[in-house]
Amino acid sequence: LCADECDLHLLPVLRAMWMRKGQQVRVPTPGQNRKRSVFGAFEPNTGRFTYAVYERKRSIEFISFLEQLLLTYPDRHILIVLDNASIHTAKFVAHWLTDHPSVELLWLPTYSGHKENPVEKIWWRLKGHVAANRLHGNIDSLVAAVHEFFASFTPQAARQLAA
Repeated sequence: LCADECDLHLLPVLRAMWMRKGQQVRVPTPGQNRKRSVFGAFEPNTGRFTYAVYERKRSIEFISFLEQLLLTYPDRHILIVLDNASIHTAKFVAHWLTDHPSVELLWLPTYSGHKENPVEKIWWRLKGHVAANRLHGNIDSLVAAVHEFFASFTPQAARQLAA
């Protein structure tokens, strides 16, 4: 599996977009920002994508996601390719891994995660469809939009992005 995580902010991501000449699109912003973290794992052979949304992005949420992967892929050795983020290399994670020998982490070279991990392309697409140039008004609506995006995200779409 290839795994990574991203943050989605209530403040809209501003990206270039097409507009009618002379009609600039207004993107409202909320008074205060809030965010959610999305953890994801991509299986390159099948295109299967597993994800989970958490309030924060810490090693404890990472371990929770690893436990979800154990349930998703029971009775299998799971090799996970990911970057060297501190939540992946924490002592708490290392201790958890010793108790779960069926999970093995394979580190990408330092500073190469954004270029080498295909999950980054999935995050780019997610943010483009869910967060770019749009305001959801509250964090629950943003999270609902994430679930809606992945409900229609096919393995074929995941494999095309990862290519």
